[in-house]
Amino acid sequence: MLPESLRFPPGGKPWLLYGLFGASLVLNLALAVKYSGGDEIAPEEPGQAESAPIVAPIGDETTISNPSVPANLVAPLPEPLGVARAAGTEVFTGVVTSSLSVTFQAATAANPAALTAVYARLFAWDVDLRRDLHKGDTVEVLYEQPDGAEPLVLAARLRSQPGTGTEKVFSAWRYQAPGDRFPSYWSDTGEEVPRRLIDGPLPDYEQITSLLKDRPTHEGMDFKTPIGTPIVAPRAGRVTRTNWNHAANGNCVEVQFSDGATAKFLHMNENGVKDGQTLSAGTEIGKTGNTGRSTGPHLHYQLERGGRVLDPTEYHGTLRRQLPPDAMPGFEQARKELAEQLDGRLASR
Repeated sequence: MLPESLRFPPGGKPWLLYGLFGASLVLNLALAVKYSGGDEIAPEEPGQAESAPIVAPIGDETTISNPSVPANLVAPLPEPLGVARAAGTEVFTGVVTSSLSVTFQAATAANPAALTAVYARLFAWDVDLRRDLHKGDTVEVLYEQPDGAEPLVLAARLRSQPGTGTEKVFSAWRYQAPGDRFPSYWSDTGEEVPRRLIDGPLPDYEQITSLLKDRPTHEGMDFKTPIGTPIVAPRAGRVTRTNWNHAANGNCVEVQFSDGATAKFLHMNENGVKDGQTLSAGTEIGKTGNTGRSTGPHLHYQLERGGRVLDPTEYHGTLRRQLPPDAMPGFEQARKELAEQLDGRLASR
């Protein structure tokens, strides 16, 4: 308790008492702000502001923000899918008159735009589908339409300039090669249709769902893969930051490679590295997820150097795998079954 001389000083006001009350009020306000609850995102450092990445729709088309999934609740990898399932399959064939999207509008799929996107992913490696399509080209696709998911393409063909001396046929058959974790798509000769990054961040994934500049605001590659798939550092480097702009990027890691390029890994389920940590090539940095602004489990992988976005296919280089001779009989049988379904359904129309 304050003495009388401080509470009621003779001939004046208790300024010391007012000062003590004021200091107490400031301290309490500071503590209230510090412990008010909620995770506040730190502002970007100058020069590091980044717009929220837009990822290719690989589930539904609603943009959502998902928290990390506890490791013990991460679903196991799916069992291998069959390659020839006649029940529930649909067939679409169309003649190109202008664009691919206009061609697929006639499809009876639940979402023709989604079917267009899945089909385009297969042949975008060999054909510029905006510039190199010709009037009269034909598209053929055998697919399934799972509830609440994008179409599952089992077989697809693109006939470029049919009936002419320059006719070329591009084919893609869904097949799970021996030893592979996921099915892929293979040409008539057993060559993999989509290309793969040489020493990319994911040794295993289902499909590349978006390439650089697929859309004006997209600055990386998207890999569709189940939650919990290991992510590795493709090059030696140092972790420069983690979990910035968490609402959009989710759990994320940035690594500066020894050659000066910077890599960003977004929407991870969990991080396994810390700021400042030195990494060797092949070090696991975390697990893929569906956190932040994401439409389905995937990894967004982005490369930059000197403020310029780099194309991962040019930075890493790409390759195409060829099925080994001992895998060709199994592939030929699977391809034959799919071709019978596709051609039989087309002939019956």
